[in-house]
Amino acid sequence: MQSKTGPVLIGLAYLGLVVFIMLFCADQSSGFDDYSKYWGLFGTLVGVATGAIPSFFFKTQADQADQKAKDATDKASKEASKAQLFAVAAEPAAASRVVEENPQLFQ
Repeated sequence: MQSKTGPVLIGLAYLGLVVFIMLFCADQSSGFDDYSKYWGLFGTLVGVATGAIPSFFFKTQADQADQKAKDATDKASKEASKAQLFAVAAEPAAASRVVEENPQLFQ
């Protein structure tokens, strides 16, 4: 299992950045009108970063899931090949008995 420290630190750093921007805007303004002008300047950047951070983590998870699916497909293919090799090596009487006992597998 992978460590969750990196995403937590990035989330806290981002939260700290947003709080810093809010406090900076409040410090530089004398009223709500000035504050809204400053926030309007930084709001777009905050919005883009808010969208980019989750998409990065979802992409990472999707890549990991894709790799796990590929590994499972490769393993299933190898197991199917082994089963075919064992079936070829079996005696004809034993092979026909397996087919008779498991007809649902050979439809």
